[in-house]
Amino acid sequence: MLAHMYEQVNYTVADYVATVELNRPDRLNAWTRQMETEVTAAIQAAVADEGARAIVLTGAGRGFCAGADMSLLSSVSQSGLTDRHRNVSSNDLPDNQRQHSWLLQVPKPIIAAINGPAVGLGFVIPLYCDFRIAAASASFNVIFSRRGLIAEYGVSWMLPRLIGLPRAIDLMFTSRKVDSAEALQIGLVQRVLPDEGFLQAAQEFARQLATTVSPRSLRVMKSQLYAATQQTLDQAFDVAVAEMLQSLQCEDFKEGVAHFLEKREPRFAGR
Repeated sequence: MLAHMYEQVNYTVADYVATVELNRPDRLNAWTRQMETEVTAAIQAAVADEGARAIVLTGAGRGFCAGADMSLLSSVSQSGLTDRHRNVSSNDLPDNQRQHSWLLQVPKPIIAAINGPAVGLGFVIPLYCDFRIAAASASFNVIFSRRGLIAEYGVSWMLPRLIGLPRAIDLMFTSRKVDSAEALQIGLVQRVLPDEGFLQAAQEFARQLATTVSPRSLRVMKSQLYAATQQTLDQAFDVAVAEMLQSLQCEDFKEGVAHFLEKREPRFAGR
């Protein structure tokens, strides 16, 4: 197992799975600027590491992320906005590369392993992950309307695409808490797993994803799926034709056929 040291994040790589663990358990992993910097660095390290084919994002202790640290919100409430706050929109960046939405551009699957409360910003970040797996005791709360805030970081675009507009209106207007069972029922998460052994089970899911299917296929399909949200059918079709021609010439295609014919486990190279 490889491990990298950060102050507010634990980062390890084992069995093709990089695990990024928010590590402020005494504050339910409330989000800070330092944590954002470290999470970004850890995910970028996983992208660059050929030994990491899937990324698990989770929280230490009993919470996933309680949202922005209240000391940050209190400072703005009492002292007003600074230039740093005014520039948070990153409007000079291309689509899908702004704050948090850049996760959609990560070329490896990201699994949000939501082990406890996911509130505010802690609710938003998993929306930009490819899988959302919840522990049975996990809960979700948009919370913004109770803080006098609005739908930040593109959640008004992303959430309706995941659960539908009426359900998004319900969660965002009321700021009510949703348990894991309802989250599964409305499509907010794809799986609910028992609390006991939750992280290990999420990592095993990621390991299976990393070893049983082509990393190249996942990389290309992830790009196709998120790009298609802003394409016409004809545009998506044309991209698929071009990508299929490329895939028929790649190593992973040859291995995909070979392991089936030889009745053995695949050994994909990701190329």
